[in-house]
Amino acid sequence: MQNSDSQTDERLVNAIRQDDTEAFKGLFKTYYAPLIRFCWYRVHCMETSRDLVQDLFTRIWLKRHTLDPNKSIKAYLYKALNNLIINYINLSSSKAIPFEEIEEIKGHTDRNEIESMIDIQKALDQLPPKLKTVFMLSRYEGFDYSEIAEICSISKKAVEKRMSRAFMLMRKFFS
Repeated sequence: MQNSDSQTDERLVNAIRQDDTEAFKGLFKTYYAPLIRFCWYRVHCMETSRDLVQDLFTRIWLKRHTLDPNKSIKAYLYKALNNLIINYINLSSSKAIPFEEIEEIKGHTDRNEIESMIDIQKALDQLPPKLKTVFMLSRYEGFDYSEIAEICSISKKAVEKRMSRAFMLMRKFFS
């Protein structure tokens, strides 16, 4: 039996496949902010994050007729964005985190909170890209291991191993 989320995804994708702009706007409103956050943690630039997410939604609309209503649109969006991010990172070598970007993404003004965020970001940047992606999907985006496996095209066991390794490396960074 399908759960209500998959039924909702199926109806949404079917509507988008039928050129329903209101359904597409709903998809955009639902996922824009979480996708921006996911992207920002990888590229450290709000403008680039917005550009990549906008590019993602443009591609989704242009290829709307090829969307599979039997698959999770949420997982598809994150997987497609992850691929765009990988392509962007391969073309870019900058890893600097502008202080203003940290304030913009979280809206914090407390110095201790900002310093903690910087430390966490430094620890995340020490993780290999595959571990970082899995960690962020789990801890920042709330995906379960099965969803992460689908997004990353790996097994659930591989997700478990990557999470374990990410935790180990994060502990080392903070000790």
